[in-house]
Amino acid sequence: MGPVKVENVIVASHLGKKVELVKLATEIPNARYSSSGNPSIIIEIDMNSSKFIGSKRLKAAGILFANGKLIVTGVTSLDEGKEVVANLRNLIKPLDSKINMKRAIKLENMVVKSNMNSTIDLQTLALAVPNAEYDPSRFSGLVLRMDEPDASFIIFQSGVLIVTDIISLAKAKKALKELEIFIAKTTIAS
Repeated sequence: MGPVKVENVIVASHLGKKVELVKLATEIPNARYSSSGNPSIIIEIDMNSSKFIGSKRLKAAGILFANGKLIVTGVTSLDEGKEVVANLRNLIKPLDSKINMKRAIKLENMVVKSNMNSTIDLQTLALAVPNAEYDPSRFSGLVLRMDEPDASFIIFQSGVLIVTDIISLAKAKKALKELEIFIAKTTIAS
């Protein structure tokens, strides 16, 4: 198995009260209102951060719902997510002074990438695993949701693997190791 790289982390928090989305969308820079599905505003964040090695540029998005729930995506660690949430709260506070600035921030989901360094026969794997989703005419990857390990995978023929529905790098590594064993047993048995 190749190295494991965190591609995306999703963190969540709450403002502690309901908010007026249309008002916030018109007054917050880089915000746009989305009425599809569950109405929300999407706030694009683009900032340089001296807290991280090399003062890396951080591009992320915050999604704010009318009930006050705040989701941040596009970061690669909980610390980055906390910084973006703080930045978003600071943008919202002058427009709605009653928001709670100290609500907990938690990691909701991670997306990591690795490589098995070998070609995978996705058709054989799809036939051997009853809950696998594979339709190469629609999407080139095989989607596999497993209970043990409790994770979801997208597996590509090239051996590239995407793991999600996990909340730590340690759990991602464990899930990848178990997937590697599972694939070896499944393709040998086929």
